[in-house]
Amino acid sequence: MRLKKTMLGGLTAVLLLTGCSSSTSSQRTSANATDASSFSGDYYKMIDTGRGTNSENLYLEFSSTNDLITIGSGLQILSESHFSTDSYYLSEGTQLTNDDYEALLKRDASGTKKNKMKYPDTLQVAHGTTLDGIKDPIMADTLTEQDYYVKSGTKYKLAGISFAIIVNPKTSDNKKFDTTMSSTTIRNYSRDAIKKMYKYIRLKKKSLRNLPINICIYRANDDEVSTINGNYIYQAYCTNGNVGSMKSVNHENVTFTSDRAKKLDATAYSDFVTVKNALKNASTESAGLVGTGHYINGTLQSMKIEAHLNIKTYTELLYLTSVLADRINAKFTEDFNIKCLVYSQDELMAIIIKNKGEDAKTTIIEE
Repeated sequence: MRLKKTMLGGLTAVLLLTGCSSSTSSQRTSANATDASSFSGDYYKMIDTGRGTNSENLYLEFSSTNDLITIGSGLQILSESHFSTDSYYLSEGTQLTNDDYEALLKRDASGTKKNKMKYPDTLQVAHGTTLDGIKDPIMADTLTEQDYYVKSGTKYKLAGISFAIIVNPKTSDNKKFDTTMSSTTIRNYSRDAIKKMYKYIRLKKKSLRNLPINICIYRANDDEVSTINGNYIYQAYCTNGNVGSMKSVNHENVTFTSDRAKKLDATAYSDFVTVKNALKNASTESAGLVGTGHYINGTLQSMKIEAHLNIKTYTELLYLTSVLADRINAKFTEDFNIKCLVYSQDELMAIIIKNKGEDAKTTIIEE
């Protein structure tokens, strides 16, 4: 099942490769292309088209949260079933301009006549609208785009686009509110937003109108609930001029060893407990192990583990890290990627990587 592939490294590569320019050209020469041979795992080859049009705003909004990475990596995973890593190249999104983002994210003041509206295509609900008791809520926080190319001779042709609409309900003065919007309200808004987004592309972006467009809805993290609850909730694949049917996405980040992890994935939960106990038994001082599992449609895509040790010698570091690597290798045999960061007194000392189908590999960080 191709949705299992993890794309986090691809996002990292995009950020490293980008410059400061923005372009809507659909053709790129081979000089702007690179591959992913330096990465361990299954990642997109890259096209450098410059920094994404809305990347600065996305960074300013989410740089202090897990959303910044989850939005990008999750969108790649949801796109991969339409634009495979075997056939497509990935680039930062540069097809929408700043004017497009303004048209889609801003809205007109209350009382504006329809024939004089400056933002008739906005994804926001109209002024005067009340949703779940909240008057004039701001629903769409921002957008992000990823572009997918295919190679044609010595050039690369734009062949598909994925968009994420980040839903983060706020009051009219751009503040988070205490109440939670119902799932029905979010679903109805999401369905309408997807239709508006695709209609805008068809009417306003004629060079893109015949491309397949994957539009996803991301619900931003609520810090009062958790630090990892931002997730994709809907997806629609639009092609041939037709808005795709909106499908639910079961996207969840789970902390190990929480009750939710035990209920969702008893096997991974048991394996994690075994690894954690082995580390504690091997350590002469306190040792902690915390993990986060990234699930889409019930399938574990990847796991990030942080081990916090109190080592006194280099030999002790080698021993405890080897215990971790051995247990990770032995217990986690399912088809997902694992990254384990080993800390001592909050300093990163080692990294253990286990890609699906491969044995774990350890790097000790030395000066």
